[in-house]
Order: sequence, then structure tokens, then C-alpha cells
Amino acid sequence: MGALGTLRGQLDRLLYSGPGRALAAAVSDLAAVLVPVSCVVCGAPDQCLCGGCAARIRRGTLHPYFAQDGAGALPAEEPPEHPDPQSAPVAAGQEPAEAPFAPLHVLAAGVYAGGLAQTLLAFKNRGHTDLAGFLAPVLAGALQAAVLDAYQNRGVYPLVLVPVPGTSASLRKRGYVPLVLLLKRIQHHQLLPAGCTVSSLVSVSAGHGMGKKLPRVISGAARPGGAGGSGRSVPAGTQKGLGSSARRRNVRNTMTAGPPGALAGIDCLVLDDVLTTGATLAEAVRALRAAGATVRGAAVIAATPAPARNTVPIFPAVPGALPTGGGNGIGRRE
Repeated sequence: MGALGTLRGQLDRLLYSGPGRALAAAVSDLAAVLVPVSCVVCGAPDQCLCGGCAARIRRGTLHPYFAQDGAGALPAEEPPEHPDPQSAPVAAGQEPAEAPFAPLHVLAAGVYAGGLAQTLLAFKNRGHTDLAGFLAPVLAGALQAAVLDAYQNRGVYPLVLVPVPGTSASLRKRGYVPLVLLLKRIQHHQLLPAGCTVSSLVSVSAGHGMGKKLPRVISGAARPGGAGGSGRSVPAGTQKGLGSSARRRNVRNTMTAGPPGALAGIDCLVLDDVLTTGATLAEAVRALRAAGATVRGAAVIAATPAPARNTVPIFPAVPGALPTGGGNGIGRRE
């Protein structure tokens, strides 16, 4: 394993060096001649994502927004550690009023529609790993926004960033894990929120796995107590095309983050690529909380459109991004 790790490090340095990038560009140009490519969005020749489409998608993802409203399977956010002292006292013999349900905060970089959806689908399902360089900063912006939200609302910082496991079926089909690929790119280019680490704390429950491990994605801190963390995949069975109830049943009790108390004292942010009903995120959150971790929120690249969702941008999360005026620009989002 040590020799393999050394080899991987040497390959990374080669691939990301100046000569390595120049060689990759030359190979890409040659491949474009031998095997013509076209934009995954508009079909323009010579590039997998043309400049015009890339610019439109980038503008639509500069301002991450709260996407939890409308995702009915999401769990509740963590209760406040210090109750509001101004709340009305409960009279003797009366039951305290139940607090309204507040779903876990989820920050999405953009809406899962148009160009962004087409780009994500090409990256995930059509082998376009060359789109990782474009999508990594998009996910990084959502991460920055979610971490800032946790700090502003709970004073919690830094956080452990925990990706949800991919499915066994998708691993066999693709040969790679899209979310892991993006996180490795984010780490390499130092786009993680300062002080935060990435760790695959959630793995498949016993009896649900296929026995094949996914790549570990760890930056910095080791998992306390050595609990779990194999990074193995969730059982086969895609969530695509399922309704909200079926999605919840499909992933219920399929994940673990170790025995009770294994992650006590750890503050987490859960990561996924697309938010639909929130069932997959909910299962990852359940596993983390069962192991004693505190989940402060989640971040995704895109969220499916929902009429009830609050899609007002909160702040520009990408360094150098400038506000574009009122509203979230959903009319311009792709």
C-alpha cells in the first residue's frame, strides 16, 4: 500500500505539473482530430463543453441557494444547543409547544435543469471525466456557502466534509465514483474551505455491501477510534425514477458510520451531487448521528426544481464573484 500510495502521488504531481498539463492538452487536441467531440450541451464541435455554455452554467452557479424546501425526505436540522431564553415559559401542567419542523440546511450551487443537468449527466453517466475540472469549482462554491452558513448560524467551524457513498451498480458501470473524483480535484487545487477536512466516514451496513471498496477521500484528520470508514458502496439499486416513499425505502438502514459514540464530538457537513427528495442525504445523516456525530448541513452541486423552494441567493461563495442584482437568476439558470 505504501508503494502504491507513493506511485499515486508521483502520478498526481506529473499530471498536474506544467509539462503534464501541456502533454494532456496535446493529447486532447490529437484525440479531437482522431475522435471528434462535441459540446455535451449544445453540440458545438471540438470541445466537450464549449465556452458559451460553460460561461452560462458558471453564471448560474455563482450564488449557491438554500434548496431544502421541497425535499420532503430530509431530516430535521440539529436542535439549538442553547434554547432561546426569551421563549415563553411553560405553565404548570402544560406540555411545551412543539417546535415547527425545520429541515436540514442544504446549499445547492444551481438548479438541476438545462446545461447544468446535461453536464452532470455527461460527467456521471457518459464517461466525461474531462468535465471534472469544470464541475469541481462549482461544488467548491457550494461547500464554501454551506460551511459559512454553519458558522453564521451555529458558530461551528471547521467541519468534516463527508461524501455520501456511491452505489455498487454505478461503480461497476462507470469504473469511478464521480463525487470522489471531484473532491480529489478540489483538494488538489486547494479549494476546500480553510481548516476543513474530507473523510469518507459513511460506509455500507453489514449485509448490504458488494465487498468492493470505493477510493478513500481523506484530507487531514484520521477517523477517531478507527470506526468503519471503508468508503464501501451502498447496495445496488438506483434512486433514479423512484418516488419519494420508494427512495426512502430503497436506502433505509443501508449505511453506517460505526457504533454509537464512535464519532462523538465531530461536526459534519454531508456532500452529494444532486438533491431530489433528500432520501440519500437523510440516510447518510441518520448513520452519522447514530455514531454520535453532529450534522450541521449539506451541500450539493444541483437541486431539482421545486415550486416551494427558497431559491434566493445568500452570498457569492466563489472568490471574486460579483453580485448580479436581485433574485437568483433562475430564469437565466441552465
